[in-house]
Amino acid sequence: MSLFGNNYNSSSSTSLWTGNMIFMAMRNARTKKEVRELYNRASEANFKNRAVAILPSISKQQLLLTSSDSSENDIYDYQTNSNTAALDFIYGESDDPEGTIVSGGRTIDRVRSLIPFVHKSQAQAIPVFVIYTGNADLDSMIQNHSRDCEYVSRNGTYYDVFRGLPVEDIAYLLYESMPQINMKPAAESLLRALLEVLSRTTGNITIPNLARFSLPSLKTKIDEMQKAGQLSSDEYAEINRYYMSGSVESDSVRVFLNKLNRQFESVYGQQSQRACNIKRLINQKGVIAIDIGSPGNDILLSLVINHHLLLQSQGREFAILFDNVPLSKIPRFSELTSCKACAVSNGDFISSLHGGERRGEDLFSEVTGIVSKVVLFKHTSGASCKKWSEYLGSYNKIHIRYTISQGNTFMNLNDSRGLSVEEKEEPRVRAETISRLPDGLACIHAANGTLFAEITDL
Repeated sequence: MSLFGNNYNSSSSTSLWTGNMIFMAMRNARTKKEVRELYNRASEANFKNRAVAILPSISKQQLLLTSSDSSENDIYDYQTNSNTAALDFIYGESDDPEGTIVSGGRTIDRVRSLIPFVHKSQAQAIPVFVIYTGNADLDSMIQNHSRDCEYVSRNGTYYDVFRGLPVEDIAYLLYESMPQINMKPAAESLLRALLEVLSRTTGNITIPNLARFSLPSLKTKIDEMQKAGQLSSDEYAEINRYYMSGSVESDSVRVFLNKLNRQFESVYGQQSQRACNIKRLINQKGVIAIDIGSPGNDILLSLVINHHLLLQSQGREFAILFDNVPLSKIPRFSELTSCKACAVSNGDFISSLHGGERRGEDLFSEVTGIVSKVVLFKHTSGASCKKWSEYLGSYNKIHIRYTISQGNTFMNLNDSRGLSVEEKEEPRVRAETISRLPDGLACIHAANGTLFAEITDL
């Protein structure tokens, strides 16, 4: 399905001219035809080195910066009969879902670029987790490209995060989701004592009843349960030990649980609607879209990520898609991306890498190292355009300056020519090009080339 196969095969069969070869040939050129042919040779060499194709339907003047000197124009055409060339290129030749980054442009364009990731995951019977901040276009796309789907949101199902989990796993999820400043062994012990009490008194642990429980009365409740015969001597000693070890962190645990509950209720409301069943969707190889409300819900986002990591540690296989989530807020992001495939969609992927526990460059290299395709739309940030231009690489472009001056007077004959041929390193895609892309037009980069094409529905 690659759009570049024929082009590469034909160009690799011809000799690749270098700047030095062009220079020597130009010195020996005698006719305009020979000069024109050498310009074509240089253009062919530049095209192969640059590995960028532009579909003929695109407005070239709008797409790439042009020079008054036509030999400087970075414009190349690729003929295709496909009406969905961009999606064809994103789909690629593999049947397996491939890691993808989609950045910039409009939401609808980014969603269309994710169709191959969701579609191929479902075709290969791989469940997909979508972690997003609410996206109606993404919801519609998932419905059209999944065998079964469930939306976890205020208008969908309730996020029953602790469903079917033992106390040990719930304690792990809560502790790992705490802000690092509060992650102390004492806090974990107090959480464990609280969970042991709730599991025996209510039989159902939820975030609302955790937040409602009065921590100052926890010790009294433990003693009452022991006197009422609800705890054996060994159980009482164990739970009491948890409490005594963690009582110094009562305030920080209380603040953490209240903040988590506020974020939870603002996104999912009260637990009145049908609860989600994530394990059922995994078993049925469906798509589970979990709304986190807004990027500012840092504790809720951390809880969702840790829940997925727990499922992964239990041997569950799935693909994962992030939409409009700032990656710098996910300290354990690298652990989660070890699943089969990962896709990231963001209005500005570069900006999403800053401002959290981990900063820019390392995380950029980490994420781009696990994906096979990058789809770029128009960016308004010059820094992002520059970063992506550097990522797309450079090539040695052959520049030719050739002039002929002829004179024929009665007493004097003059026939001179000026010649300059040099190879200059230039970006394959200029930063200004990314900043001027029209709506719907994408720069799609993969191992076998870079294509400019419009993203259209199948």
